[in-house]
Amino acid sequence: AMTRRNTILPFFLLMTLLAATAATAGTGLFGGVNFPTGDFNSGASTGWNVGGYYTVEMAPILDIGVTAGYSDFGSDSSGNSLNAWEIQGIGHLKILFLKGYLGMGIANYRSPVDGRNTKLAWQMGVSAQIAIIEGRLGYHQIPADSGSVNWLSLTAGVAF
Repeated sequence: AMTRRNTILPFFLLMTLLAATAATAGTGLFGGVNFPTGDFNSGASTGWNVGGYYTVEMAPILDIGVTAGYSDFGSDSSGNSLNAWEIQGIGHLKILFLKGYLGMGIANYRSPVDGRNTKLAWQMGVSAQIAIIEGRLGYHQIPADSGSVNWLSLTAGVAF
């Protein structure tokens, strides 16, 4: 039994590595507008965002990877910049030219009440891609000490 396990495990790891290197990779760069929602809407202004993602195809309908982005929401009454940096693992579920996505990771943010913090964050949304042009509608949330920092993002970009 031990000899069989010693043979099967390296074979399984080799096949996994070969499959991963043969997988199709996807990269996207995007930018757009943010709309604060909930508690965050009372202190933040409509803002802007930039970001990108890198994914690897795991199955014909599933990509996994990483996304990173910066969102800005103007300044609060004290002149402090309200913003968020995010880095998250992300999954894309692909159906025709549409992709649903879900991400989870960390965000470093400044809100009117909490000041500067780093917390667990998540996002979800849908995107549509025609040729290399991709449009995305997303919802982002960072559970904060005084409620939550959340916003809708509407972005456009290129995917290759």
